[in-house]
Amino acid sequence: MGQIAVFIDRMRQTIPNSFIEKLHPIIKEIPEIGFISVEEDLTSSDAIQRMSKRLEQGSVDRMIIIGGSPKNYESSFHRFGFTTPLNPYQFSVANIKQQSLWNLPEEESLKKTKEIILKSIRIVSLSKPIHTQTIPINPEVLIIGGGIAGISVALALAQSGIHVNLIEKEKVLGGGMNELRIFYQDLGDAQKWLEEKISDVTSNQNINLFTQTELIYLKGHIGRFEAKVRKFDETEIILHPSLIVVATGFKREIQREGIFAHRRVVTFSEIEKLISETKAPPLYWDGREIQTVTFIIDRVNEDIKIDSINAIKQALLLQNRFECQVIILCKDVKVSSDGMERLYRRARQEGVIFFKYEEPPKLSLVNGQFQIDIKDTSVIKKEDQWSVSILSDLIVLSESFKPNPSNEKISRLLGIHLGDNGFLMEDNPQLLRIRSNRRGIFILGGCRFPQTLSETLIEGNAVSEEVIRFLRNGTYTYELSVAEVDPQKCALCYTCPRVCPHSAITIEKYAERNIYITYGIPEQNQWPAAKVDPAACFGCGICVGECPAKAITLRHQPDELILTQMGINYKHNS
Repeated sequence: MGQIAVFIDRMRQTIPNSFIEKLHPIIKEIPEIGFISVEEDLTSSDAIQRMSKRLEQGSVDRMIIIGGSPKNYESSFHRFGFTTPLNPYQFSVANIKQQSLWNLPEEESLKKTKEIILKSIRIVSLSKPIHTQTIPINPEVLIIGGGIAGISVALALAQSGIHVNLIEKEKVLGGGMNELRIFYQDLGDAQKWLEEKISDVTSNQNINLFTQTELIYLKGHIGRFEAKVRKFDETEIILHPSLIVVATGFKREIQREGIFAHRRVVTFSEIEKLISETKAPPLYWDGREIQTVTFIIDRVNEDIKIDSINAIKQALLLQNRFECQVIILCKDVKVSSDGMERLYRRARQEGVIFFKYEEPPKLSLVNGQFQIDIKDTSVIKKEDQWSVSILSDLIVLSESFKPNPSNEKISRLLGIHLGDNGFLMEDNPQLLRIRSNRRGIFILGGCRFPQTLSETLIEGNAVSEEVIRFLRNGTYTYELSVAEVDPQKCALCYTCPRVCPHSAITIEKYAERNIYITYGIPEQNQWPAAKVDPAACFGCGICVGECPAKAITLRHQPDELILTQMGINYKHNS
């Protein structure tokens, strides 16, 4: 083992000179110490430069800073570009400022400081250098799902020169976008826009399009995935993408029961198709002229704003094009999308009537029309007995948004998390909305949760930028601060593959011997054992704690290092 460099930080006279003079003989007694240097403020750029030069000149391979909080040094090192030939995993901070100097009398503080310094020295003495590994990656991506989310990402990547394999299990591209006829922002032709996007996909040489195709098998890790897909004619194709994007969307279904099964109760998709195909008033449905239309939203999908957007958009079209009277019944109007507040105010000004309810509206048929009884909670108290009655020719009902039935299969094949609601889960809703729990697999659009077109396109841009950033250098570098398995100790209990949140552990035949398996003849003289894929492992340590055979350790936190820390703490507390 090499020598240890010790830097004492005065922290602008926070640590008195007299205290530092008492520390010097204590530290010099330790044989592993290479040199001791005292600095006024190790978070300043000048001190960091001096420290870098001193480390380059010396023969040390480990370093300790005696001073304050590790966070302060870390932020300063990043800000001023601290460069050192030492491995970052062979570095420790003895935080004597907060752990001893500020909260203990001088005599006790000196004793506690000595223990803290000895602990830091033991830590860096036992630490091993952790290096990085670089693998080549090909500019090839697999996109699962040919809806507008998958289409937008495919086009963005293809324009950047990345080879894209786009698979869609239906005959045509577009997904749920095929039911959208009119944009809410400018009331433009959505179908014409979609047709242009699909044409761009089919004519782009960087995009391989596979319709009526689904994924049936996947193995490997980021940069080296191997995917098997099956076409409608049972033909199987092997693909080798470096990254995978999941954009399988969501499904709609209508709950028709009782009076809601009437022929003049329609869905948002049906009324939008009727509006787009009717060129001039009057508007007819089921052989009847429609003069009054009532939208009932928030009966389902109460937490989703898509229904509010569609109801306000279609209400304006019905009033302006066909001079219909439109009423919208809702629990709450959701206008948080781009331009929706302006559209909502315009609808109010042009005569669209909004009623808010808590109890579901009651419907009945009166002389061929629907009579809707509702308590408007904005003007009527809940305990009042009277209600508002509305006569309507047509009822527009919300469709229920459901997870794609293929999500469970996709989750199992890709090893990504599936939520309790049936939608795919992101790694972190606040910070990593487009990343899954597996490196190299991204999720976006309605497969995660139903969302608007504008939100899907924004996520598509984010995924495209992230994929391009991964692939632009042609290599992928990752740290080897990961878990590793001793195959001779592995009991083959399958605990670690089950608990690994990143699908980084598999069972392979590579062990020369196994102390738990004493029967049978191993295939090719190799026993099966758990194996960690370093490119997929996040180094979280869950498998280490769960392994009943104690066969797994973390390279950057080996067992002896953890036991040493626990032993020092125990000795001090006792």
